[in-house]
Amino acid sequence: MPVAAVVEPHRIVGRFTRDRRSWTLLALLAALFGSVFAFAQVTEDYLTRDPLVEWDVRFASWLHAHSSGWLVTVFKVVTLAGNSVVLIVVVGALAVVFVRLGRMNDAAVLIAALGGAGVVNALLKLVFQRPRPELAFVHLETYSFPSGHAAVATATFTTLAFVVGRRSGRRRAVAVAATAAALIALVGFSRLYLGVHYLSDVLAGWSFGLAWASLCLIAYTFYDGRGGAASGREGGRRRP
Repeated sequence: MPVAAVVEPHRIVGRFTRDRRSWTLLALLAALFGSVFAFAQVTEDYLTRDPLVEWDVRFASWLHAHSSGWLVTVFKVVTLAGNSVVLIVVVGALAVVFVRLGRMNDAAVLIAALGGAGVVNALLKLVFQRPRPELAFVHLETYSFPSGHAAVATATFTTLAFVVGRRSGRRRAVAVAATAAALIALVGFSRLYLGVHYLSDVLAGWSFGLAWASLCLIAYTFYDGRGGAASGREGGRRRP
């Protein structure tokens, strides 16, 4: 009877932990499939010249006509939050901190989110080869679809919010998630306001970035859970 009283709580806690990880994986899978579907829809609209593409041009022209000089300057600064070079420096610094704290998985998933999103997005640009909008305050030579800033910012900030939020209290986790969402939205809108992307470019970048972050976080959660389970079994063997 005393043995059962000791063992039963461990079973309950273990079941709760497994269920919690299962729900996390389920939510990430839903985010992955939803974002892939969204990317496919936007891509189809672009390739078939659906009304979204016509609205792209109208919206870009409207933004350019109603732009403000000081806001252009502001968004030239805001858009740096999605710049690959800036994010490489930030993620590199965070990775060093995580490694020193013994959080190797956190460092690895953050690097994978940024690096993978940047490389795959560059390949997608070469596949679609969409020209940049003609009305732009910043002139770039690269292709337009999908938006690299939107994709990389979404993948990086989503992953960072997940990694930080899972080790934080509820209020802090909500604050971190809200901050990440605000940064992602601002970076995307900055690309529209500066005229370097169409709306469909940014929508495709957001959806691709979320899909890539979800994929990275599924692997992260699954691997981290296996590590935790393994540690628990090893700990169980060491008990007399």
